[in-house]
Amino acid sequence: MTEMYLHAMFGLGGGLGAVLRHWLALRVVHDLPFATLLVNVLGSLALGLWIGYLGGSAEMGEEEKRLVFGFCGGFTTFSSFAYQSLQLHRERTIALAAGNILLSLVLCWLALWLGLFLTG
Repeated sequence: MTEMYLHAMFGLGGGLGAVLRHWLALRVVHDLPFATLLVNVLGSLALGLWIGYLGGSAEMGEEEKRLVFGFCGGFTTFSSFAYQSLQLHRERTIALAAGNILLSLVLCWLALWLGLFLTG
């Protein structure tokens, strides 16, 4: 495989993930950043499932790695998460911001673990 092909696989995965993230964000409308939380948890679960299904990241071929990590990188929204957490702190309370950060970290870690557990 050429390096350009591998970059294209990463771009394809990232593009698909970004489109799915945008589609979900338009459908999950709420006063709090639930769409961002949802895609971060689903992205963590998807990464765990894919890595577990493909036999672990060490067993994955370069093509699979680029596609999987491209998709999850395009789908999840950590920069949006950081910005929305800061806005919650500025516009509401530090408790809401801290709750959003804690909930996101715990749920995403658990979702990744669940994906690995279900495929292990």
